[in-house]
Amino acid sequence: MKKGPEDLTMITELNKQDFYKIRHLTDPCKNIEARAIVNGMNPGRVYADHPAEPTAALIWIQGQQGYQVVGDARSAVFAEKLGEYMRTRIEPELQKQGINGVEIGAEMDTWDETLSAIFGDRYISADNQHVFCLGEQAGAIEFHADAVTIRPIDRELLTSSRLGNHSFVEEKILHYWESADVFLQQGLGYYAEHSNHAVSLCFSAFVAEETHAIDIETLEGYRKNNYGTIVAAALIQEFRRKGIRPYWDCTPENTGSIRIAQAIGMKPDFDYRIFWYRFS
Repeated sequence: MKKGPEDLTMITELNKQDFYKIRHLTDPCKNIEARAIVNGMNPGRVYADHPAEPTAALIWIQGQQGYQVVGDARSAVFAEKLGEYMRTRIEPELQKQGINGVEIGAEMDTWDETLSAIFGDRYISADNQHVFCLGEQAGAIEFHADAVTIRPIDRELLTSSRLGNHSFVEEKILHYWESADVFLQQGLGYYAEHSNHAVSLCFSAFVAEETHAIDIETLEGYRKNNYGTIVAAALIQEFRRKGIRPYWDCTPENTGSIRIAQAIGMKPDFDYRIFWYRFS
């Protein structure tokens, strides 16, 4: 049957069971967050330039509260419709969540011209983002934690409400995962405990095949004590035992994150582009 013109001139939000239709666009991606969404591992949404045969897609990565654009930057549908679709459909939804800006990640030198043209009237800005991987020569990691106890983020922790700040741990996990159960099935994590409080967390935020993207946070007041490095080292050692590849994503300005990555044996792998603009 010949396809009608409506099939070629609209942006379509795909149902989760149809995410597979853009796997040919995400499988080559170095950014594992996009693959994690499309493979159904982490929560997100997909907007495609064609409901059945997409050549480009915009992926909402819920854990990052941002987007990744994949596929053919020459997509005529995106060039003509994406700006309007963002204004009328996506930005109002973001505002309801208290978000007043848009971030879109893209592989280096692929979407620069297209996104600049689409959002040229939105004062779009761009910068590079760094991704680190584990160096081949990384040796054993030894860090001593005298003031804190390092423990795994396990079922007992997530179900007992034992910690005085249990909500901090729970909210961090649920920011990236559909449920604690899914995290426990698919991810790994460690935390530093001090005075019955979790003061630093490091865990799998996104999972794509054997690669885990890492999230890390240390509470204000406990930073500059090396706790972030200690929990990250514990997680990396667990990854090594299980044959998991770590993926560390951070901005060039986040010198603390870069220092931790380097301290645990990570090395620069690749950069990608982040585009952003604000709306009222």
